Amino acid sequence: HHKLPHGTRNRLLHPLIFQHPAAVARVTAPFPARSRRYASRTVKMADRVHRITMFKIPKAEDQQTLIESYKIVDATNQKDGKPYILSLVVGRAEDDPRSQGFTVVCKTEFASLDDLKYYDNACQAHQSLRAVAQTLTIEGIQTVYFKPQVVGGAAP
Repeated sequence: HHKLPHGTRNRLLHPLIFQHPAAVARVTAPFPARSRRYASRTVKMADRVHRITMFKIPKAEDQQTLIESYKIVDATNQKDGKPYILSLVVGRAEDDPRSQGFTVVCKTEFASLDDLKYYDNACQAHQSLRAVAQTLTIEGIQTVYFKPQVVGGAAP
């Protein structure tokens, strides 16, 4: 049994007794900030409306034309004078039987259902994309949208 300096045993067994302001700040400051950042990022993502649109486009050149058109949507989308699509990712589906013939996938995120409805009905950038899409051979389109009920993963 080792002898500890006077008061050390109490500090070890009752950490609240040890309240030197500098030590308390060093130990506790980083944790709430990280928690708040993680929590706010998760809440923001969970509040967004996520939209997934899949296209069945058999010709590779038509697939590339649609992907290029989405680049224009990303660069030119405007609502009330500023960009409003929070996230836009587009790419070719991997060749897999589970793809069921869908070849191009777009995932967009909006701050609200109103923004998604604006995208569908009034957005000039989206209207331009639709005009290009009408010139392509598209055998099917599937669109779904949702608000997440679970947000997780290593980097949500």
